[in-house]
Amino acid sequence: MQTKRLNNEISKESAEYHLTKEERETIYRFNESEGVWIADSTILKDIHKLEKQKWIEINAQYYKDGTIMAKQFKAPRNCLSPRSYNPNKPKHDRKPLSEEQKAKMQAGRKKMWEAKRQK
Repeated sequence: MQTKRLNNEISKESAEYHLTKEERETIYRFNESEGVWIADSTILKDIHKLEKQKWIEINAQYYKDGTIMAKQFKAPRNCLSPRSYNPNKPKHDRKPLSEEQKAKMQAGRKKMWEAKRQK
């Protein structure tokens, strides 16, 4: 038996299973003819970051349960630029704190929490 559709829209496809951590990725492509970056992400952390940075959402895919599977965004060229990479650069060049500095920081935190408790 054939059923008649109420509209002529093609139903959106949804994934049968959730992507594993190894399958999730974020890809950035530059479209030179339009002068825009295209971001395609299945990583929720990256999706939320792109939304927060006001990238324009151009498409979204969902799982059968209604949760987000992937989103595509676009943004002007100046929103993303390559940076230099130095794998030998240390994470930070901080010197260890002296006992005096640690005590001063602990006192400041204690004072802050006492002030918050009194409110």
